Amino acid sequence: MSRTRLFFSRWQNWLGLILIFGFVFVAVAAPYLSPNDPKNPSPFMRVGGAFVSSPIPPDETAVLGQLPRGIDVYHALVWGSRDALQFGLIVTITTALFGIFYGSVSGYAGGRLGSLLLRISDSFLAFPPIAGVVFFQQLFTTSLSALGGYYASGEIYSYTDAPVTVTLIQALFQRVNPLMLSLIIFSWMPYARLVHSIVLTLKQTEFVQAARALGGSPFWIIRRHLLRNSTGPALVLAARDVGGVVLLQATLTFINIGGDSVWGTMLAQGRNWILGPGGNVLTYWWVFLPPTLAVTLFGIAWNLFGDSLNDVLIPTSHIGSRGRAFWNRKRRKDEARSSPADVSVSAALPPAVSSDADQDVPSQLVKETLPLNGTDPVLCMARENLSRDDLPRALHAYNHLIEHKRSLDDVLPDLAQLVKKYPRDPQVWLALGNALACSGDSDHAAQVYEQARNLMGAAASPHSDI
Repeated sequence: MSRTRLFFSRWQNWLGLILIFGFVFVAVAAPYLSPNDPKNPSPFMRVGGAFVSSPIPPDETAVLGQLPRGIDVYHALVWGSRDALQFGLIVTITTALFGIFYGSVSGYAGGRLGSLLLRISDSFLAFPPIAGVVFFQQLFTTSLSALGGYYASGEIYSYTDAPVTVTLIQALFQRVNPLMLSLIIFSWMPYARLVHSIVLTLKQTEFVQAARALGGSPFWIIRRHLLRNSTGPALVLAARDVGGVVLLQATLTFINIGGDSVWGTMLAQGRNWILGPGGNVLTYWWVFLPPTLAVTLFGIAWNLFGDSLNDVLIPTSHIGSRGRAFWNRKRRKDEARSSPADVSVSAALPPAVSSDADQDVPSQLVKETLPLNGTDPVLCMARENLSRDDLPRALHAYNHLIEHKRSLDDVLPDLAQLVKKYPRDPQVWLALGNALACSGDSDHAAQVYEQARNLMGAAASPHSDI
């Protein structure tokens, strides 16, 4: 099954894409969906009285109601989408790029240098991001107070008329959110360790050894070969982390440790109004329900998108699955009912195919034989041989299909099941590698070929236990 068809064969992938596109649309169209006040542009636009301490239910002025002090819920919800998307993507992309590069270098270097680089990443793992947030905020506040200034509304002010001398680190904290900086510094290690372990395996493959023998520089090999073949799992992890980073930002903002999440601030402002009179949680539903749903759906969307990338970028995670696109399942069931159930596959095959599988399948069959109810006759012959436990003839038929690039969507799952049934047979692994290569997945084909070579070498060894 092609990667595009596989991606769209699951309704969960569709749901994740729709949710993400919805958040992206709201973030991009925020100035049109809810224009800012030109005099005081802010995600928290006041449409009611500034001294009203209770929430106001939805009306014509605020379609989703008002928070205490007249804050429009709809306006904050729309602009919070832009804030969440920007924060999540900046943190995740920065940490993923650095972690992938760091892991590639440490894995390719190996030896003492690679071990030293890995120990450095382990030392960063011992320092939690929340502690980094508190540390950076205290460092900024303490250093600024020592110089006679204070920070408010994104600007540095002085207690006196004398100007405040801003140091480099204070200028950095003035422009970069301390939570964002802390997450970037203390969140790249999982990517580094993941890519490090993959590169350790890849650098032993023949194509990397050949590139090294031909005089390729280490950075060229890393950029040309290692990064291309090791970033799939890292991208899956990054897609899932976008939602997790935004959830962490909203949580820290809600408990007032750090961060300036719009959705977290909305929840913090309405925390005292979650329970209404008599304990009814629906009395002031507009205070907590919209931001809660926004944070929850944002996290679910990116987790579903990460799972869908796992299907596309890591084919071995789904290989063997016989899933079909959900809009085609009913049609396939109807076709199965309409086909005669008592017709044997062997009777439907031409004699030239079913009589002698040791000979090459005639090339005329490739051009002239029509599929039987949507199934390739050579594929039927291969499965019939498997039902008789005739593995050599089945592999011969599968290799013929692979050579002519026919029915690869069905050959790949069949061979994946054969690998599970015959894990020590190098010919099965070799056929799976050929199928992956023909389907365009050269990365995983190289890994399968390596496994086949290992099994062949073990079989040729006089001390082999096979």
